Amino acid sequence: MNFDDEDGLELQHLAGGNIVEHAPVFSAQGRFVFVRCGLKVQVFVTTTGELTRELTDATDPLISLELDVKQPELLLGCTITGQILRWHWRTGVLQKNINLKLELEGLQILTCNLLNLYQEGDTACAFVTAKRKSGEQIMWYVVNTSTGAVVDIKCGLKLKIRTPFVDVGKGAFKYIILAQGYYAYFINYTTWNFWRFRNINTALITCVRISPCEEVAATGDELGRIIIWRQFDDQERVLCMKHHWHNTGVTSIAFTPTGVSFYSAGHESVLVKWSMINQDEKSFLPRMPSIIRHIVISDGNEHVLACTDDNALQFVSPNESKLESTLQHFTYALPDKTGKTMFPIGLCLNPRTNTLVLNGRIGQLQFFSAYTKSLLYNLRIVESNVHSQEANRIIYNTCVTRAAFNIDWMVTGEVFNDQRNFAELRLKFWQYQERLQCYKLNTNIELPHEYGFQAIVFSNQFQVNNLRCASAGKDNVIKLWTLGDSENIYKRGSMWSCEAQASYKRQTIGSICFSQDGSLLAAGYGSTLVLYDGRTLRLLHALSSSAGYDGVVAKAQLRLAPMPLNGTRTELTQQRQKLWSLLQTLLDSDDQKLVQQARQLMSNAPTSQSKSKIEQIPKESVYKHIMQMSELGLHQKLQLLRRFGIECTVHEACYRRLKDHLQQCLVDPITVQRRLRALEARLHRLQPRQRFKAKLRLTRLSGRRKNYEELVKRELLPLFSVLKLDETTKAAPTSSKKRKRWESQPDKALKAKAAPLQTIAQISHVQFGAGAQAHLVAVCTESRVLIWNLMTLRLQAGLKLSVRQLAFDPLTNLIAAVTRNDELHVFQPNVPLPIYQRSNLPKLYGLVWLPRRQPKQSSINVDFQAQSTLHMLTQNKEIVYLATPGQSTMDDAPAPISFAQPPDAQQLLQYATFGGFVASQKSSDVIENEQSSGPLIVGRGAHSSVNALVNLSAHTMPAMSLICGEFIKSLLTPADSAARHKAATEETLNNGKLNGNGLAHPGSDEDEDEEEEEQQLAEQQQQAEEVRKTLLAQKTALEENDSQEDTQLKLDERLQRVAKLDVPLEF
Repeated sequence: MNFDDEDGLELQHLAGGNIVEHAPVFSAQGRFVFVRCGLKVQVFVTTTGELTRELTDATDPLISLELDVKQPELLLGCTITGQILRWHWRTGVLQKNINLKLELEGLQILTCNLLNLYQEGDTACAFVTAKRKSGEQIMWYVVNTSTGAVVDIKCGLKLKIRTPFVDVGKGAFKYIILAQGYYAYFINYTTWNFWRFRNINTALITCVRISPCEEVAATGDELGRIIIWRQFDDQERVLCMKHHWHNTGVTSIAFTPTGVSFYSAGHESVLVKWSMINQDEKSFLPRMPSIIRHIVISDGNEHVLACTDDNALQFVSPNESKLESTLQHFTYALPDKTGKTMFPIGLCLNPRTNTLVLNGRIGQLQFFSAYTKSLLYNLRIVESNVHSQEANRIIYNTCVTRAAFNIDWMVTGEVFNDQRNFAELRLKFWQYQERLQCYKLNTNIELPHEYGFQAIVFSNQFQVNNLRCASAGKDNVIKLWTLGDSENIYKRGSMWSCEAQASYKRQTIGSICFSQDGSLLAAGYGSTLVLYDGRTLRLLHALSSSAGYDGVVAKAQLRLAPMPLNGTRTELTQQRQKLWSLLQTLLDSDDQKLVQQARQLMSNAPTSQSKSKIEQIPKESVYKHIMQMSELGLHQKLQLLRRFGIECTVHEACYRRLKDHLQQCLVDPITVQRRLRALEARLHRLQPRQRFKAKLRLTRLSGRRKNYEELVKRELLPLFSVLKLDETTKAAPTSSKKRKRWESQPDKALKAKAAPLQTIAQISHVQFGAGAQAHLVAVCTESRVLIWNLMTLRLQAGLKLSVRQLAFDPLTNLIAAVTRNDELHVFQPNVPLPIYQRSNLPKLYGLVWLPRRQPKQSSINVDFQAQSTLHMLTQNKEIVYLATPGQSTMDDAPAPISFAQPPDAQQLLQYATFGGFVASQKSSDVIENEQSSGPLIVGRGAHSSVNALVNLSAHTMPAMSLICGEFIKSLLTPADSAARHKAATEETLNNGKLNGNGLAHPGSDEDEDEEEEEQQLAEQQQQAEEVRKTLLAQKTALEENDSQEDTQLKLDERLQRVAKLDVPLEF
């Protein structure tokens, strides 16, 4: 289909969204909390965290949400476009929807706060600030929320350009506090008098708050100070009290309902409780999960709510100062100043439970269930502490950059790289514990690679036997890890160890992938697809596309024979060997005589030529000879070009990449000296035993640094001039001379059309097919998707796509590719024709196919999501999926299990988490003896409903709400009464033995058949009764014989004991 076609699919929101951007609101008694999330208002129960209602009537983002002062059943919200919404929040009914009637059109609403002021309406008036565009002065209004009209106010307050911080007192003291920059404004909204004050030391104000029960206000600034303002209605008698504990800017302040104390928070992730009576008396709640953005307290002081930046609501006990509960649906880390992505592992699928796995807090992974739309748990991967961010410094933390999953195993790769010291890498293998229902660390491998991880994959997602794991690092090395017996004498068991490693011609690795059976491992090295044996990493094949077919520079690869063939001139071989020896000597010396001899050999000129002719050899031929020497590396070739006085022009596509790489190799000597001095100063703090060891290591480090700096000056810096990367090689300045009127104007150069990057191809993604297409491999470069056929070792097809993200579905062999232009293409490897296309997608962090619980019985050409649903993680930190409007992930929920029929093994497997995989493995089994259909009876052994429930595994059991009803019904329905009821029903429906007129059917054959059946049943019952009597008689006779034999045996035993004791017997 084309992009212009209407397919009826829309991006539906599954999870995510920022719920802490705005402060939540408590209900009157604190039983409910209202949370703004985009266009929705979610109502949660504070004690259980249950979502009771969603208010979805807003069409634009909400910037304010408050309860009416006199009618707490009414909830008022204001959007960014000036739309006032009024809900009766207990019923979820939207009562009124009006637009503000401001003086100017196109205003953007910044803040909206309700006042304890009523004029010609049933709801309170609001104080609104707005602006038209950035750079203009902020305007303020008082509006009637019932009609939307502006209330005429006489006040000379004029605001500045900055976005204000506003808070309103709704109690006995009716004041508005407003802060802009380092100025604080206090407004009495009964008399509309205002006072302006400047903050101490002209520090910028970051938050404001008014006390609910007295004439007191508080402001927090960027220096971490909290100023308590009293008597601010008098410019001369104003009193200020400073509270200072925070080291960073204050983010939020909240007064308790009694006004005796207040809470504050900053970037330290610590909640501080202050006393208004004694400023030295304060308590702390440290180690909060993240930075606290908002603090909200309920009216009765029942709950203290802290909104943290990891998208969570933390409920704190006001008396004990400890965390009570957490309301969190989707979490993520904070954007730091390092420039790295927030979700480095993208969006992964855990095949054990079909849950979505992605990065959560710093050093953690979160497991999210798309079926139930709930966050299952956060798993802490990194064991080190999280460093708090600072204002003027870049703080680095250890982050999880790669992860892979199996039904029993999980592997993670974590990296700490501060760009100054050697990077720290750890590869961790986690095993799932059935008893604990969680992952436990099994093996921790330090420094498996250098610089970082490129990819980590398992050989199979569902098999555990002969499981292998492959990891590729930024050192361009692939390592194969296998599971074996532990060598630790303190802990027996299994552990992972390196089995083999491989690399290919020092080329950059882009991606790796195992085949479906795990026998092959494909790796993308540069523009070459390399195939290894999946068990030993033995090189099998190296596949490279034909010249220019991969969308890059046309090239040709030549392979020279190691031995001279028949007819080859020996003079050429000798000449090449001599040239190779001269070039090796030139790498270490700058002798001009050697340069002239090399020029002679390159030009193939006789030695009798004059020096002038030798110097006239074009530089292009020298450049070609040097670049064709496959024995030389890039650094050696650049050194030789410098010896011959040749400068190169780097292609624009590789210019920045090469320049950044060379600049990273440089070391600032001043920074190094400062670092060494700081280390020397720390030596005096060590103990004498440790001091000498540290001094020796520091001396060796200084020596290595000195040698490195000399090597850089001698070898690396000259390469900048060779490649024209230094600042001295600049373009000639353009002439500023004015053009005369009679001079002709130069022709304008025509703009070249956009074309793919003509540079060396780099494979970014490698993906094997599955099932009947397991012999196909999809390879993605900068501007192509190439399909290789491993049966013929030839290219089968190609697509002109510049792929950024790739996801593969093993159930349907569908590949979903997202291009750099934010376009979605879905196709199969065997037929690379798009099944589905879509444009204008949001920027994505990753995408994954999630299997449906109830697959649809339709072709993928009709519905490409019939078996699996495509989920995407956007840059707005939201998980979305493609579906028709109104369709939800709960629509494919499994039907309730009915205990009125015997549970079939295949029927129960479809409700398992990975039951689809197990069912496919057992599809060839044939059930010969089918069980009789009928209701289950408690006490009938293997056919009872109790056994059916008990024998169902816990991890495969559906929700209890789906099975409890049918289970209880099966216990209350006896089989005999059900049979009688069925017979009576049939007799009633058929009018028994009577015809339609109520008379018997004369001479009916059915009556005779029924009489014969009754006689046969009576005879069978009589025979069964006689057999039963016979069996009872035989059983009684056997019991009498057994009793006589037991009596005789007991008498013999007594006689034997008496004989041993020699006791005379008298009769």
